[in-house]
Amino acid sequence: MKKKKILIISHDFVKKVNIRIYEELNKKKNIEILCVRPKKLIIKNRIFPSDFRLKNSKVSLIESKVNYSNLRFLFFKDTFKILNTFKPNEVLIHNDPVSLQVFFIIFFSIFYKSNFKITCFSHENKIIQYPNNSNLKINFRSLLLLFFNFFIKHKIEKILCISKQIKNNYDYLGYANKTYLIPLGYDEKIFKKKKTRKKNFTISYFGRISYEKGIHVLIKALKKIKFDFDFMLDVSHIEDINYYKKLLKSLRKVLKPNQINLIKCNHTEIADFMSRSDLVILPSIYQEQYGRVIQESVACGSLVIGSRVGAIPEIIVDGDLLFERNNHQQLAFKINKLKNKNFYNKKIKKLYKRVCNERTLNKQLHALKNLF
Repeated sequence: MKKKKILIISHDFVKKVNIRIYEELNKKKNIEILCVRPKKLIIKNRIFPSDFRLKNSKVSLIESKVNYSNLRFLFFKDTFKILNTFKPNEVLIHNDPVSLQVFFIIFFSIFYKSNFKITCFSHENKIIQYPNNSNLKINFRSLLLLFFNFFIKHKIEKILCISKQIKNNYDYLGYANKTYLIPLGYDEKIFKKKKTRKKNFTISYFGRISYEKGIHVLIKALKKIKFDFDFMLDVSHIEDINYYKKLLKSLRKVLKPNQINLIKCNHTEIADFMSRSDLVILPSIYQEQYGRVIQESVACGSLVIGSRVGAIPEIIVDGDLLFERNNHQQLAFKINKLKNKNFYNKKIKKLYKRVCNERTLNKQLHALKNLF
């Protein structure tokens, strides 16, 4: 029996964490996987460097040049050559169905009469909101996506969705029988509880530093905390240097120098800092597509509070750990409640149990195995 050949094309394979699940899937005896990543990735003038070499991957991985634009217009220039050489049974694209990469693959399948199936791993989570918005530009974008999806959905075999919010968007677009919920899994070998001595209660933020992540809201809330704590800020990914400078200025007005700990770490090292945290905050003010840091922090033994946007509520669930975006007073109130140790222990025990039961790499792998 011939192995099923799956070609996976993704811009985010420049990061090791995004290819881990396929390294595990590749161990399945009846599957042969070939992954394609960019030689160099630049999106909206931001460079995304690779954090691992090709030879360090446990799955076949090649690089291809890409055009530099936003994700919807990103295209791997060697796509046709790779399709001709590898001859896959299925192509999985980490992008939305309405994207230049998918259009070219559909064109190839028709022009060369190839019968491979096409699957998308999509992060589109805003479509449903658009028709109710008075902004003409946003409504036009929504109608345009509806139009293109109407014509191409018969060529799409499956859409993998990392949250219920994303699944609901594609169900709305007419893919109801083709959408599958595949929550991202954390690597249990990296993210796990460690015996770490903690001096003071530590509140942390991990992730990109940009306005949409709402870190300024968190700093306003810190001013109203009624118990002693240290604050850890991840400065590994500064997207807006001017915003970062303003954050530091505000932070130094709110906290004493010995309370502030600025850290830099990669995706593997971050687990150690999460283990040192008692509370991790996700104060996003935009529609977060997932919030991977939630499950990773919880797996390391930290409690998490997040804003009620995007997929964050879907992962956290507990209303005591959610606050309305931009509401620093409500966030401060939620944090202050955690001063009660019994309350804190009750919340972390419940969240830890659910995350470990639902969002591990093995859980994600099991879901993918059923689809391929």
